[in-house]
Amino acid sequence: MIAYEDDYLLVIDKPAGMLVHPTVSERGGTLYDLVQAYYQEHRITADIHPVSRLDRNTSGLVIFAKEPVVQFWLSQQDVTKEYLAIATGHVKNAAGIIEAPIARKEGSIIERCVDYERGKYAKTAYSVMGYYGANTLLRLRLFTGRTHQIRVHLAHIGHPLVNDNLYGEPGPQARHALHAYRLAFTHPVGDTKLEITRAIPADLRKILY
Repeated sequence: MIAYEDDYLLVIDKPAGMLVHPTVSERGGTLYDLVQAYYQEHRITADIHPVSRLDRNTSGLVIFAKEPVVQFWLSQQDVTKEYLAIATGHVKNAAGIIEAPIARKEGSIIERCVDYERGKYAKTAYSVMGYYGANTLLRLRLFTGRTHQIRVHLAHIGHPLVNDNLYGEPGPQARHALHAYRLAFTHPVGDTKLEITRAIPADLRKILY
């Protein structure tokens, strides 16, 4: 589960189905709790500061800073965030950029939508990696960090994520087909370039094959 660690950073490959941080209504069993247990087991006295977050049902790489100043330094730079996604249907263009503002959907606490009047600017780049049956494997890069950005943008172009019950086919909550597979950034201490990747997990490979 640990993808990278040093005295300043911890990068975790989060499984789907897990919150990153405890909430008012849900405590225990979060990624934060696992990191806390890891610190206790290894007698690490560092802090736990999430630098990036993922939806509960998105898997992949999450950065934790071990000091507040490291969290701040990372927040000041443009961290490259890339995802692998399985979208429904065949995306026709080999590559493209989606620029569509995103806002909270009226009457909903959770759901977002494209809204050209109320929305905040959002930009997602994508490239087609292959077609698998009725679905498309995509590589995506985020240039902004709006809530549910990839899910909303893919639904907007008519290709929602496989198993996305909020923006695709309605039904019981399922693990939507999205994985944060690559992070690239400059280490805030020492200025070395870091690139961390994690392959698409087994449950999503089953959808492809």
